[in-house]
Amino acid sequence: MKAIRVALFALAFALSSHSSAVRSEESIDDHSLILLVGTAMEKNTVDGSKAYGTSLALEFTAIEHQLEIEIGGQYLSTSNPKELGGQIIFKKPFEFASDIELGVGLGPAIWRKTSSPSSGLQSGVAFVADFMFWTTKKVGW
Repeated sequence: MKAIRVALFALAFALSSHSSAVRSEESIDDHSLILLVGTAMEKNTVDGSKAYGTSLALEFTAIEHQLEIEIGGQYLSTSNPKELGGQIIFKKPFEFASDIELGVGLGPAIWRKTSSPSSGLQSGVAFVADFMFWTTKKVGW
């Protein structure tokens, strides 16, 4: 699992360090499939504990300017048991310019504690707010 986390951080760094002064003349809608790499955080509403980790997802546009669907997973690590989870998020995109977008959404989530004797499958709701800035046609932050 440590190798996966290192690979995700390396990919995120590589994508974020690539910047260009070239502006794309085409709109955001030209992105048919988007790879999202980033950080994840979870807060338990019962005991207030928090977990942090990495997230990897794929996103596509279902209804142009109305609905984006994100399918992804995350690996969370704390001093307590580690968690591996996934979710399907239904997001509403808000386009501020041809290269700037805010997506807000929620959807069902499932996860499993990987290093605990009680490693049953659990479910819940995931909330996502992401801000995307496209530096080129194919690379964004």
